[in-house]
Amino acid sequence: MERYYLTRSTASEGYALEVQEVDRHDPLLIPVLNELDLLTYSEGTFSRYTLGALLRYGRIFTITADGLVIGACHCLRSFDFPDEVVIFNMALRPGWRGHGLGTRFLQGVIDRLQARGTRRISLLVGAQNHRAIAVYRTKFGFQHVSTYPNEYNTGQEYYLMRLDLPDDGGSELPS
Repeated sequence: MERYYLTRSTASEGYALEVQEVDRHDPLLIPVLNELDLLTYSEGTFSRYTLGALLRYGRIFTITADGLVIGACHCLRSFDFPDEVVIFNMALRPGWRGHGLGTRFLQGVIDRLQARGTRRISLLVGAQNHRAIAVYRTKFGFQHVSTYPNEYNTGQEYYLMRLDLPDDGGSELPS
C-alpha cells in the first residue's frame, strides 16, 4: 500500500491509498456507495437495489484513503463482447478531486480488469466533459468510436470511448 500526499509536501504522514475490487456482497457497503454517488452527481444514479445487484453480479472497485472509501468504479461485462468490460460510473468524493487520484484509480481498475482477462474497456462520457475526454485519450489511450446524441434523453451528446488492452498483461500507460 502506498502513502499518498494531497500536496507536494511530505511533512505529514500522507494517506494509505489502496485500490480494491469488492469481492463479496456486503450490504453495509450499499449506503457508502449511495452517498458517494449522491455527492458526485446532480441526479442519483442508483437505488439500494441496483447497488445490491451490482455488488453481487457486477464488478465494483473502490479506492480508499486510510480505510475511508473516497471513490468507486462500477463495471459490467458486455453481453455482445465477452472480453469487454463497460465502465458506467466512476466517482470520487469532493475534496479528493483534482489531485490525480482519478487517474491513479482508473489505472488500478484497468490493471485489475486486465489481470482477470479483460481485453477491451468501454465507457460513455459527456461530449462536454473535455477534461475527462483528454485524460481518457492522452493518459490511457481510449479512442472515440461512436457518438450518441441523446443517450439518456437529456439532450446531451455522449461519446463511446474504447481501450484495447495488450495481450501481454502489461499495465504501462501509453506515453
